[in-house]
Amino acid sequence: MLEDIRPDGYDISSELEEFVALEGRQQRTSRRNRGWSGLWQPWARPALVVGCGIAVFTQLSGIEMIIYYAPTILTDNGFSKTTALSVSVALGMTYLVMMVVGLVIVDMVGRRRLTLVMVPGAAVSLFALGAFFITGHATRDYVPFIVACLLAFMFFNAGGLQLMGWLTGSEIYPLSVRAAATSVQSATLWSTNLLITLTLLTMISIFGVGQVFWIYGMFNVAAWLFVWRRMPELTGHSLEDIERHLKSGKFRPRDFARV
Repeated sequence: MLEDIRPDGYDISSELEEFVALEGRQQRTSRRNRGWSGLWQPWARPALVVGCGIAVFTQLSGIEMIIYYAPTILTDNGFSKTTALSVSVALGMTYLVMMVVGLVIVDMVGRRRLTLVMVPGAAVSLFALGAFFITGHATRDYVPFIVACLLAFMFFNAGGLQLMGWLTGSEIYPLSVRAAATSVQSATLWSTNLLITLTLLTMISIFGVGQVFWIYGMFNVAAWLFVWRRMPELTGHSLEDIERHLKSGKFRPRDFARV
């Protein structure tokens, strides 16, 4: 099976030896370093911080605001229901296409690099959207520009940060704590989702639509800074290599060379 997914002529013997060594270490791992107990050990904490941080920012990036409330926001500001629903369909299609494109190119571009490239585009799109509403230009005359900003946001967000939200949980955690860690990451993601769902319309009524777009734009800026400072480039690194970095306390971006 390993030979089928590696390039022709690739020597898989070193990888097989690595797998055998890892399985031996797993068998010798104490109960203290497994599951929920192991998850709270200092060596596992950097991976948990990165995984849960990415999960939080996938939601704070504004994706749920756009998907859940784009029709409401548009119709409440004078757009027709037909236009609002058509925009929602276009946003969903853009999300699907960019997730597929992201999966195709992520190993060539790199996980960290792709995220750092795409997040600024999402932030700029939200700042532009906010400007239309704050300056009173969210009218029928500006529908094409507003729709373009919405689609641009979805393009950059789905192809970058959203993709990383689902990839990190499957790649960043050692096997001994993976079940517990992915549970915490999933709970973090959906708790943030719930918080946004409960508070978004209240925020809009207090601050205004444009200001809320700017708030979420700032969350994208914070997401970029988090990825730049905390998320290592995992592309090309095996699960065993990632675990070795964690165990040795070297889990910053500078500790990972692109393979």
